[in-house]
Amino acid sequence: MNFRSDISALNEDIIVEQLLRSHDPDGRWLDSEMLLQEVETILSFVLQNDVPRPLMTENCITNVQVFDSKETLPYAISRISVQMLCPCMGENEIQTRTMALFDLLKEYRWDAKAVLVLGVLAATFGGLLLPVHLAFCDPVAASIATLNQLPVERTKFRPWLESLRLLVKAMVDVSKCIIKFERLPIKQVQLDNNIVGKTLSNVYLATYRVVKSALACLQQIPYFRQTQQATKTRKAAQELSTESRRAVGELSSLGYQLLSLHTRLNKQIEDCSTQIDEEINQKLRNIKTGTHQDNQDVLHLLFSLQDDLPLQQYSRQIGITELKEKVILLLLSQPPVEPLFFLLQQLYDHPSNTNTEQNYEIIWIPIPSSQKWTDEEKEIFEFYSNSLPWISVRQPWLMSSTIVNFFKREWHYGDDEAMVVLMDTNGEFSNMNAMDMVLIWGVQAYPFSVTREDELWEEHGWSMQLLLDGIHPAFETWVKQGREICIFGSENLDWVDEFVSLARKIQNLGLQLELVYLSNERTKAMEESSILFSPTVQQLFWLRLESIERSKVKRIESSKRPDRVFEEVTKLLDFDYGEHKGWGIIGKGSEAVTVDGEKLTERMRKIVRWGEYAKGLGFTEAIEIAAEKPCELSHTVVVPFQETLTVRVVTCEKCKRPMKKFVAYQ
Repeated sequence: MNFRSDISALNEDIIVEQLLRSHDPDGRWLDSEMLLQEVETILSFVLQNDVPRPLMTENCITNVQVFDSKETLPYAISRISVQMLCPCMGENEIQTRTMALFDLLKEYRWDAKAVLVLGVLAATFGGLLLPVHLAFCDPVAASIATLNQLPVERTKFRPWLESLRLLVKAMVDVSKCIIKFERLPIKQVQLDNNIVGKTLSNVYLATYRVVKSALACLQQIPYFRQTQQATKTRKAAQELSTESRRAVGELSSLGYQLLSLHTRLNKQIEDCSTQIDEEINQKLRNIKTGTHQDNQDVLHLLFSLQDDLPLQQYSRQIGITELKEKVILLLLSQPPVEPLFFLLQQLYDHPSNTNTEQNYEIIWIPIPSSQKWTDEEKEIFEFYSNSLPWISVRQPWLMSSTIVNFFKREWHYGDDEAMVVLMDTNGEFSNMNAMDMVLIWGVQAYPFSVTREDELWEEHGWSMQLLLDGIHPAFETWVKQGREICIFGSENLDWVDEFVSLARKIQNLGLQLELVYLSNERTKAMEESSILFSPTVQQLFWLRLESIERSKVKRIESSKRPDRVFEEVTKLLDFDYGEHKGWGIIGKGSEAVTVDGEKLTERMRKIVRWGEYAKGLGFTEAIEIAAEKPCELSHTVVVPFQETLTVRVVTCEKCKRPMKKFVAYQ
């Protein structure tokens, strides 16, 4: 039989027409690149001439799936293999069977057609050759090879194996070209029709040749089995030698044809890719100055994949059209770190985020640490994208390198950082870094514009709400109950122990006071108290202070006016723990006063000495009174007895300190 694939003897136009008639994709999607990697791993192992070492499987891919399809990948491979393993008698039957395979694969894209057929090749030859390779070190494998009439001595089929290996390499290389072309964002640009037309025709023919060559390879399995029995007589050995030369020649001819096609097709795809990159770059340069009716054109450009559903939310695939008329927050980062979890908390779980319709979405665009995604980075991405409520790019490793480079060059995205870029409903980028305002105000920052940030700073000053809202889980409750709060921090554990001890005594006097401790260590005094020590609250607090500082710096540079919030934040961020023992911030929801740690404990000692005379005072009020100098001369205030029943403490009108109470009889 002669299974040579010689398209030059046929009318290529007729073949392309037949292929297009059998092509009816229904939207199902296969990660062809991932499956091809596994195919290449299997075939490169079993087609080696020498006895290989055991295959290391740490990086083997096991999660290849067919999306939006009722059939699983194993079922698809099984269904195709039934057709491919049936014997074909002659070139005409090979041609007929090849077209039948395209009818069987009509729902798949061109890259998936080629790779699925190679998957059958890998499964079949993997099952045949693996026992042969392991026979020298594994008696069970040797027994399996013998029962299946497989040759164990490599000298009998070494030339055939080498020809098959070269043909498989050519098929894999051509399939990689097809995958590359299928992933070009042709829909987003306008290319020369002549170039695209020729390239498309060659992609169709390349797919055809891969399928036909794989089918021809499987038709040689009977020859492979014959090598085990053909050495019993001289005549049989001569027949085997003749058949071997024919089989090797058949495979070599197919390999050379594919190599020639690969060179031509690769050049055409490179030309298309270059034109696409140039046009996309031009569009990206005009992205800020151009006018748009909505956000659709810009989103299609940024996520310019050959895919109608480039995004996902959990496991649900999302199209660009679902984001029309929505404010978009583009989150660029490496796999999530703590600031990003806090960002989500602010926008999705914040108490002020009511159940009203949400008119904004976060789209996470993960950027790898290098040009190529590692398996570990892919696993991390899959975990977070399926666990967190934001929308993410479905396969970020398929994003155009032109787009990623644009983010780094024009948007100044740097590694190991995160940034949030605001796109309004008209597709305009109205805030190139909305991260800080989101970390400070959460959903209150909607629609996240620079103007809105200015308005928020007009509304908010230095307060407990600015520092703790959305960070401390009990803050909203404390505000509703009117409780006073004291945030304190220090690296001096002796001072912390003294502070906590004084605070407990003040609480025992009846003053409503909640403590928030910010440090890296938990002290013995805290373990004996009810203070909530949370490393998460601590980290988020300092993260917010840094965001406040960055946000204020931009406004101070333009206004040239002093700013209390900026001054207070700078003091905390630059606090010298070597020179000072600690610091404290006291107040209620809309109020906050910063006090030096040593001065704070000094005043707290005075309040403790006042004892029951401090009852009825607020903590902030008591601290302020303790800071004043007492009156030099004593004086008396007479209060009617009935009034003393309702007034628990009387303060001096001059120094505001609590006055001692005596009962006088007249």
